[in-house]
Amino acid sequence: MKASTPSLILFFVTSALVVLFKLLDCESLVLCGKSIIVPSLFIYYLVSNNYKITFFKGLIFILLFLRDVFTALNIRESPMGALLSVLLIYVLLLYLAQKEIKHLKFSYKDSFSVLILILGISAICYSVLNLELENLELDFSLYVVFGIVLSILSIISIINYIKKGSYAFFNSMLMCICFIITDVFFVVYKFYFYNYVFILISIITQFLSYFFMVNYLLEKDKVSDDLNED
Repeated sequence: MKASTPSLILFFVTSALVVLFKLLDCESLVLCGKSIIVPSLFIYYLVSNNYKITFFKGLIFILLFLRDVFTALNIRESPMGALLSVLLIYVLLLYLAQKEIKHLKFSYKDSFSVLILILGISAICYSVLNLELENLELDFSLYVVFGIVLSILSIISIINYIKKGSYAFFNSMLMCICFIITDVFFVVYKFYFYNYVFILISIITQFLSYFFMVNYLLEKDKVSDDLNED
């Protein structure tokens, strides 16, 4: 067994328990379980990467943890704190994604695929934001900015995978797909139509997005190490 395996098992077991606790409506246990999710993934990342971490990637984990802290506190500032934490994570990941896409070469035949991708994700973003949302916790413009940043991140990440097809880009694509599903269902059940199934889908895809994000960061580190060795 690898040294990182126990923390990964802890992540999946805790994630499953959180979903179960949510089904049983045990909110206190849900909060306890969620407090273990990010630390277990952080340990998994750290051990898998030989205890090396940059400030940039460490900041992503800190923001993930802060998001859960704000959610657990459930105070007046919680919605703003949680949204800004996630938004900053998306901005940091967008910075990584745009650095990668600059090294890709595009041909004229790629134009149609890229256009369809842009229109598809833009349509999802527009459709969600165009719903008759009620009792918004923050100014609507913040959700618009949030949606635009996530859309750009998703478009670039999917293009990176289509053009290069590496395992790192595969994880980044799945990460963004999970981000989209999580946020879409969160907005729908929170401000439009409450449904327990939507809540469970949002929670499950949120945990999966964390997992794919960590795999993406680990694969990027492996590529960097290989280049340094060469």
